[in-house]
Amino acid sequence: MPKLKFPESQKVAKQVKNYLPGGVHYNFRYAGKDTIIPFNKGKGSRVWDLDGNEHLDLFCKFGALIVGHGNEEYNAKLMQYMNKVLSVDQCDLEGLVCERIIHYVPSAEMVRFGLSGTESVQNAIRLARAYSGKPKFVRFQGHYHGNADNIIGGRPQSAEHPIPVEYEEDFLGTDGRAPNILQAQSFLLPWNDAIALEKLLQERGHEIGAVIMEPICINGGGILPQPGYLEKVRELCDRYHIILIFDEVITGFRVSLGGAQSLLGVTPDITVLAKAMAGGALPMSAIVGKKEIMQLYVDQKVIHAGTFNGYPLGLAAVLATIELLENDVSCYERMGNYLLQIGQSLVEAAKNVGMLMVVQGVPGILIFHSQEKPVNSPGSYDDTTKLRDILITRICKDYGIQFSKISRFYSNLMMNETDVSFFQERIQEAIDEVQRISEIF
Repeated sequence: MPKLKFPESQKVAKQVKNYLPGGVHYNFRYAGKDTIIPFNKGKGSRVWDLDGNEHLDLFCKFGALIVGHGNEEYNAKLMQYMNKVLSVDQCDLEGLVCERIIHYVPSAEMVRFGLSGTESVQNAIRLARAYSGKPKFVRFQGHYHGNADNIIGGRPQSAEHPIPVEYEEDFLGTDGRAPNILQAQSFLLPWNDAIALEKLLQERGHEIGAVIMEPICINGGGILPQPGYLEKVRELCDRYHIILIFDEVITGFRVSLGGAQSLLGVTPDITVLAKAMAGGALPMSAIVGKKEIMQLYVDQKVIHAGTFNGYPLGLAAVLATIELLENDVSCYERMGNYLLQIGQSLVEAAKNVGMLMVVQGVPGILIFHSQEKPVNSPGSYDDTTKLRDILITRICKDYGIQFSKISRFYSNLMMNETDVSFFQERIQEAIDEVQRISEIF
């Protein structure tokens, strides 16, 4: 398979940089340069660029696109509601959508809608502080909860003093952050370490109102909780009267309709949902939680606002996604199996050139690392591995394979055997090129 050429796509991408900073919609520090490829057509797991090149979309818009491109049933449901009503404060869908979420998500007794994971995380923290009456929260290394000043980046000052501080090489660092906001609001601990959490809560539990985490650490490398860890966290939060928040922005609806919590058997007090909950075409997020906590909204003691919160078309997208997932009873098994086949093909291609490669995560969300053993703690892989992983994602674009920039890949409802074959036909040449470049350096 020869490398693809993108003359028209690159011409348009270059022009866009005159108006759109960097030519992209998001950026992080030290991310390096990447090939920007605009797309104008999609079907199933495939997208086409402006030069007519076909690509396998394993990026799925950071995992949000679970229904696939051009899903006719999903699109028809959106069009049906678009022709019904658009911008109104309330419509006929709130009750139905809330009932479906409450039916599936164990922690959901009431629901509030928003637009992004970042904003709903911030509102969940506010809600937890108000209910607990305590100002600080605990978060964990390698977990990502959006780009707000108080929760992104930093590293612990020390194991004895797990107060987050900024540092120059931080990939998630940023200029313009409110001074001392990390130190003032949170503690930053290693994940999967119940002893460290218990020690902190013994010492500072009187000022900690919330513990927030990804129940499966996708952002830290695709790491599962150690047996008994989440159960211990739940017990500690109950003991010290702390609200447990699960950030299921990625895992919600993607690993099951009930999220990771339904698979792992541990129920938080509050859950944040986003990304795949609306299928991938429209932005929607939600804060779901216990009635006694959500009552603070009813009593108007806690503010939660937003012009487009609960907008009708977004609610229609959530309902359409739920119906597609619940009616396709084997969809999670099927999506997982296809993705596992793709992951195994990547491992085999790397093995053929003597490159170390491991794939880990959960069905529907896999992460690759070019090293011998799986990542067992966030950030435990070295810079050489990270750079090679970035190179793999970059080179694979030239062969029509779209990974996430951070070495993740996702499945969707429309993925099939031909997508697996497409990947298998192209991945070896891409990995061959990665190996040649790696040997030069």
